[in-house]
Amino acid sequence: MAKTDTPLEFIGSSQDDLSAFPVEVKQCIGFALRAAQKGGKHPDAKPLKGFKGAGVLEIISDFDDDSFRAVYTVRMKGVLYVLHAFQKKSKSGIKTPLPEIEKTQKQLTRREKMKNIKVTKSSGNVFADLGLPNADEHLVKAEIVLGIADRVKTRSLTQAQVAKLIGLAQPDVSKLLRGNFAGYSFERLFGFLRALGNDVEIKVTATKKQKEGHLHLEMV
Repeated sequence: MAKTDTPLEFIGSSQDDLSAFPVEVKQCIGFALRAAQKGGKHPDAKPLKGFKGAGVLEIISDFDDDSFRAVYTVRMKGVLYVLHAFQKKSKSGIKTPLPEIEKTQKQLTRREKMKNIKVTKSSGNVFADLGLPNADEHLVKAEIVLGIADRVKTRSLTQAQVAKLIGLAQPDVSKLLRGNFAGYSFERLFGFLRALGNDVEIKVTATKKQKEGHLHLEMV
């Protein structure tokens, strides 16, 4: 985790609840939380109604005809808190059920008052926190995609222009920038960065102890 990243913490049972979600959902929500740690906002993260301002956001991930939600707040400076995670039971409408909003408010109030609340700090890798296999690989790929999104924004490129530059169909560019990167190899993702006018340098160093090393990516 970079020094400029916002630390991540889980309130109550939110980490366990997220960990029980389907793998595809955890990949989506994990990417959205990683983007939030870096000061960004995932397209599927929207301000949760019932809370003043835009300091409490809800990530919506639909999978296999079910809707999964995770709520986080950036209201308290210095830390990103995951307040609540749940599967929306109702099959009608997209509105967040009132009991889930009330639970989110209760969790937020407890954290603000530091009263009777369980807080779990992130390991530094949100994908590992959610119990995904190959968490290091997920984290590095997420960093690459966030880097691609940053380059696209800096150059004010449309998705159609990006599609032409990197050789993907426009709908696939949209999916990629939303964090659907599981089917892409490191080589191909690095190729996208190069096509957008970036140099890629790979550095291998020995571990300090004789154990399996870690994957790490630094974007400059």
